[in-house]
Amino acid sequence: MTVMKRGLALLAACAVCSLGSVSVQAAIEADAGWSRQTPPGITVGVGYFTLKNTGTKTRELLKITAPQAAAIEIDRTSTDAQGVTRMWPVGKLEIAPGQTVKLAPNGLHIMLRGLKQPLLPGQTVPVTMLFADEPPVTVVLQVRALSDVDGVGPAAGAHTMHDMPMGHDMPMGHDHH
Repeated sequence: MTVMKRGLALLAACAVCSLGSVSVQAAIEADAGWSRQTPPGITVGVGYFTLKNTGTKTRELLKITAPQAAAIEIDRTSTDAQGVTRMWPVGKLEIAPGQTVKLAPNGLHIMLRGLKQPLLPGQTVPVTMLFADEPPVTVVLQVRALSDVDGVGPAAGAHTMHDMPMGHDMPMGHDHH
């Protein structure tokens, strides 16, 4: 084989190899992740972050995992005119092209169930989400002290166990565990 043919063969082989390593750019972006400290003995935590679909197709969230939790689900919280706060599981989360979804207190959020240990200020919790037709997306939750949530203390949108309805463990539309 001549030097020219060897060079062309090597170039072709490199091109084929590089095709196999093309990374897929995620259409879903996740950022601004945070969580609250959990009191001793509490095995449920909460997580907040922002999701944005920069792609051209609607993306459906299929599963959420974190090493610190046995299961994760997406819930919604709202407070009625009488001041009663209710929380319920969301059966499905789809994000349309160009849409931004903010998971925040008194709205959509994730519940980290079966925590293996309490969440302490300064810790981080990596949360990985699997969307249909999408590479995994990870957001890191920064754990904040109860006294330092958004700089306004724990009363601003904090979950307290006494104001949550007991039907919280209803099955979801998808297996988010």
